[in-house]
Amino acid sequence: MNELKTVGMTQTDHRSLLADADSVITVDKGRGFIIEHRALFDFGDGLRRLRRKLVITASHCLPHAPEMPCYSYQEATYANLLAPLGEQPSVWAECLFFDPVSDLAILGEPDNQVLGEENDEYARLVDGRKPFAIAAPETGEGYMLALDGASWQPTPLVVHENIWGTGLSSGPTLGGQSGSPIVDSRGRAVAVVSIGTEALNGGNRTPVNSGPQPILKLQLPSWVLKTVRVTEKKKAPKWAESSITS
Repeated sequence: MNELKTVGMTQTDHRSLLADADSVITVDKGRGFIIEHRALFDFGDGLRRLRRKLVITASHCLPHAPEMPCYSYQEATYANLLAPLGEQPSVWAECLFFDPVSDLAILGEPDNQVLGEENDEYARLVDGRKPFAIAAPETGEGYMLALDGASWQPTPLVVHENIWGTGLSSGPTLGGQSGSPIVDSRGRAVAVVSIGTEALNGGNRTPVNSGPQPILKLQLPSWVLKTVRVTEKKKAPKWAESSITS
């Protein structure tokens, strides 16, 4: 694993950023990052928390859009899509959410009944990687993981309101950063790298501030942002299970 560092700042002040960078992974020719989806199930003998690790990415990072509407897992399953950052994709994933307008997609494990080995490979990829927390963005300083996968770049974050709602602009982005998390000063994911812009400067193309970038709190579906509570006595999905004590 690469040693992580920050650019233009001290490590001491940003340890939370360093702890999460391992959860940025390869998605085809782009990137994605791991979050945790939680559900509470009542089996009649008390509540249990079920945790499921999902991958957030930019929808344009997928090699093609899933077939819509999806009537089976085959129409939304991608072979050889994911890998540790910088490695050749070899892990399968199923697309659970795809929005080409906001440029966001959510990926999960393949069907464990039909694609058992592929499901296990997905679990091996995401297990042990700390999921990113999601927060609403604020105007100020944020950070993006550089192309080297080993340094965090400071980036200005500007939240603005317009007739279409709330938008977020960031500093310049580079090809290959798409799907990366844009994080705040506490290491929480607030947006996804989606749009990069360039300006002509004396015949040379120079990156300029980019946006609007997809805001996770506003543009992800509600089911992934909140803990789902299920009270019916149904067989629980095959997620990591732990007891609820409070």
